[in-house]
Amino acid sequence: MKKNITLLFLMSIYILTSAQSNNYNQELLDLISTKRWFEIDRYYNEHKDSIDDEFVKLLYIAETGIAFNHPAQSIDAYEQLLDKNLSNMNSPALIGRFGQALVDICINEQEFARGEVLCKKMITILQNDTTNEVTSLVQDLGTLVEQFKGWENETTTLEIIDHNPRCTGEVQLIPNKPDNGIYFNTKWNSVNLRTHFDTGANVNYISKKAIAEKIGVKLNIADTILLNNGSIKVLKGIVDSLTFGKFCIKNVPVFVNIKDIDPNDHHQVMYDSILTSNFDIVLGMPVIKKLGVIEFNFEKNTMSFPKSNLSFNKRNLYLSGSSPISGGNLYMNIKIDNGDFLTFFDTGGKAGLFINTDFYEKHKQYIWREPQATLHEGAVGGANEECHYSRYEYKCPKIEIQVQDKKVMMINDCAVAIDKENDDKLGTAEGGNLGNEIFKYCKKAVFDFNNMEFSIE
Repeated sequence: MKKNITLLFLMSIYILTSAQSNNYNQELLDLISTKRWFEIDRYYNEHKDSIDDEFVKLLYIAETGIAFNHPAQSIDAYEQLLDKNLSNMNSPALIGRFGQALVDICINEQEFARGEVLCKKMITILQNDTTNEVTSLVQDLGTLVEQFKGWENETTTLEIIDHNPRCTGEVQLIPNKPDNGIYFNTKWNSVNLRTHFDTGANVNYISKKAIAEKIGVKLNIADTILLNNGSIKVLKGIVDSLTFGKFCIKNVPVFVNIKDIDPNDHHQVMYDSILTSNFDIVLGMPVIKKLGVIEFNFEKNTMSFPKSNLSFNKRNLYLSGSSPISGGNLYMNIKIDNGDFLTFFDTGGKAGLFINTDFYEKHKQYIWREPQATLHEGAVGGANEECHYSRYEYKCPKIEIQVQDKKVMMINDCAVAIDKENDDKLGTAEGGNLGNEIFKYCKKAVFDFNNMEFSIE
């Protein structure tokens, strides 16, 4: 009798444990579909010992790899999902589910040789499936094979060379207290330029054609490209070399604004004067995200590149739409009164914290704003008319935010949209936008793009 009771007890534990495991797997699977990356990452790390479904684990790595700046891991995981076919899909469904994502990453990350190999592998998978009509898919993949070959031969790819991994490569910043922007001197094609460190820029950008001519940018004059929701007309170009600190960077993609300002427009002339006085060129996310750990010491006024960041709190940064050409938008999770605030993080924006309508409506009991709205005017990306914007906002005299485990009381550096029409279009609905005013509260600030963490002192 005792044996039977023990056996039943062990069986019930096994069934209960299996059910819990299945729940964890399914809950993570459901979360992945939302693309709420911080929640997904938090859930996985809290329950990873209970997540035992290999398909779910591989899908987690594949889907989060781009967001958390590990594209190579993402490619590897997607390839395993193809090879193992853990859900027993037919070949067209398998290629449709994972093949397109693989192709997109290989194109965006300029992994052309890898893309060619993977397309050939997908053709083999399709040809070995005798139960489905796959001719058109095989033809499409065959075309992609040839395209990858062409891109591999014709495309100059971004290359970052770390000359001394043991060295911090300290760079002196150009003092600029009025707007808290981060500026430093770098050599672009051996020409010294005042460079702006701008996490809000998903491209490397030159706002004046004269600068591009000065450093000898190789421009593709055949195609005009529209940036900033169509407000800026640019040409794409390549800078052969960029050097600063311990880095030499080859084949740097840049975009050059080709539209001149109207000399009779006071606002355009004024903003152009501000741009010209502060910097020559924008260093954006295509390069920034590949520099590893970047430490700013605002007491010494330096930028350095230590080998590792010892904080390892937890991920609070992610990238959206990332590639070496378009480096992706950078988002950060902070807290306001212990509520998660997802913000577009723009070190190139002369602004503090801007709170969009949706977040304010959910948390307004903790956010005091002035009763009278004011008009705010600015510009994004250039001085010409199309780059200018205006919105109505309420000033917020003070607000406490939390970055990782550090709390900051921001004074007269916060604003709230008066309605959805006046939201910051670059900001998120579940938060808003954070600009470089945050730095005036910091002794140090560290971007760790290996672990996707931002921390302050």
